[in-house]
Amino acid sequence: MQEFEKWLARVLLLNSALALGVCLGLLGEPLSGSGLYLVFGAALLGFLASVLSLKRLRLGLWGGGLYYALQAASYFPASGDWQFSIKAGVSIGLVLQFHSGVLVLNMVALALLAATGATLFLTKKAN
Repeated sequence: MQEFEKWLARVLLLNSALALGVCLGLLGEPLSGSGLYLVFGAALLGFLASVLSLKRLRLGLWGGGLYYALQAASYFPASGDWQFSIKAGVSIGLVLQFHSGVLVLNMVALALLAATGATLFLTKKAN
């Protein structure tokens, strides 16, 4: 189980490093406006959570779960009103179109969220 926890922490570190690269304009066009601050905050959360996870602290797994939960879904209304989207790191989306808007489920974030949740559950059960 320790090796899987280390693997999860390393994947989280890679995802947050990619998000920081996007924020700083190293990967693609730099973000602007409130999107920059949201993605930068999520990337910092992921980075700190990965460091805590590598030190084998449960708080790191909880932070990783929050990092992936923020990215799990994005919503874009058809009317162009308020939208929710935080894309930090690797993203493969499942697009669901409704008459009121588009919902995008990030399958990578959902899979890693499930793996983090399972790790939290199994480590709690082992203790």
